[in-house]
Amino acid sequence: MEWSLGTQGWSYADWVGTMYDAAVRPDAYLRSYAEEFRSVEIDSTFYGTPAVDRVRKWAATVPDGFTFSCKLPREITHERRMLGAKGLIAEFYDAVRAFGPKLGCVLVQFEASYSRDEEPAFRDALDAFPGDVRTAFEFRDPGWYAPDVQALLEERGFALAVADAPFVPRDLMHDVLRRTAVPFAYLRLIGDHDAFDRYHAVQRERERDVAWWAAALGEAMPRLERAFAYVNNHYQGHSPATVRALHAALGVPHERPKRIEQPTLF
Repeated sequence: MEWSLGTQGWSYADWVGTMYDAAVRPDAYLRSYAEEFRSVEIDSTFYGTPAVDRVRKWAATVPDGFTFSCKLPREITHERRMLGAKGLIAEFYDAVRAFGPKLGCVLVQFEASYSRDEEPAFRDALDAFPGDVRTAFEFRDPGWYAPDVQALLEERGFALAVADAPFVPRDLMHDVLRRTAVPFAYLRLIGDHDAFDRYHAVQRERERDVAWWAAALGEAMPRLERAFAYVNNHYQGHSPATVRALHAALGVPHERPKRIEQPTLF
């Protein structure tokens, strides 16, 4: 069983002193991040397909064994709503394949207004998604988290992503994990959007929630070869700390590098 655990994004100045050394420059955040964690979910790809040169630069910055998971651009999911987007889908996958073995998974994220009324277009667009790249689909309308949708995706080797967020009941997510028939799972600990103004420290204790998800993933482990789990800063206020807690709850070995603390003026 392989674990890919990390945060959603890495470019946060608020992490200086708790994740990055005090003197580290923003252009070195990814390299510093990879000294501790072995995976990250990239948010910037949601705003557009990255240039191949950028993908290769990211891949060259981190050690072997590190993986990147990437969001499909919102132009496809939110603006075009999967209509007439087959060329854009192919273009995106061609770009992220430049990660080589460091490509973890592609996340296809929809907004809450994307309901099952749009399923015909969704089914048609599925033909454009390649089978050689792990892909997980996250919906914000709970109606999509049904056995027939999960079966539709898993027939093609895709996963139905699970999340801890206000838009979907946790029990429904647990059911998805129990039904999982593909060899990977994709979990996102999202929390409440805009819950915190800063991301420098844990501001909401959620130890029981982290333990609950660790147990749920543990139940699915016999059927999985790999699990991806990414944490948003809105979950507890400081996603690196939550990822460390998730490592501990899962019993996955983790070593935290020694950091230079942020100096004060007083």
